Amino acid sequence: MLDNDQSLVLQTQQDPQAFGRLYDLYVDRLFRYAYRQMGDEALAQEVTAVTFEKALHHIQEYEPRGVSFLAWLYRIARNEAISLHRKRKWLAPWRIIGQTEKRATETAVQRQQEFHQLHQALARLAAKDREIIQLRYFEELDSEEVAAVLDCSVDNVYVRLHRALKKLEGQLQTIDLIREVSYER
Repeated sequence: MLDNDQSLVLQTQQDPQAFGRLYDLYVDRLFRYAYRQMGDEALAQEVTAVTFEKALHHIQEYEPRGVSFLAWLYRIARNEAISLHRKRKWLAPWRIIGQTEKRATETAVQRQQEFHQLHQALARLAAKDREIIQLRYFEELDSEEVAAVLDCSVDNVYVRLHRALKKLEGQLQTIDLIREVSYER
């Protein structure tokens, strides 16, 4: 755990008013994660708010034990997103946040096509495969933090991530083949 996080957590455990600094430090990251999980801004705001509310409420119970404060927050957010999905009985499509401005250059068009292909390939993966790729690469959590969020061993993270990346690679190859066939017609 980062020394700064640890000191802020200890301060918050003594004085809940100090929680604001932890909130400021992580609210944007948690919101982006929640948005990717929910696919809707209002639902992402709800997940983010409930995550920080629960974190503040349970800050006295938090003990690092090899789990960073950030990983602890992600775990709460993940559980809230799952709970909200269950309550609403629907699954939102997975999205990557970004602007899709049209650009005249060939490079920009190519990047947009690659982005679209990646989005399509990720959407075709099972939710558990999308989630592990998202946590590791989009949220930039290390393997230990991903393990803490998913409540599994680091070795299991490596295995699941390897399998998910192989599936993603297969989906990207399938999309390329479909595109090539459609261009030939």
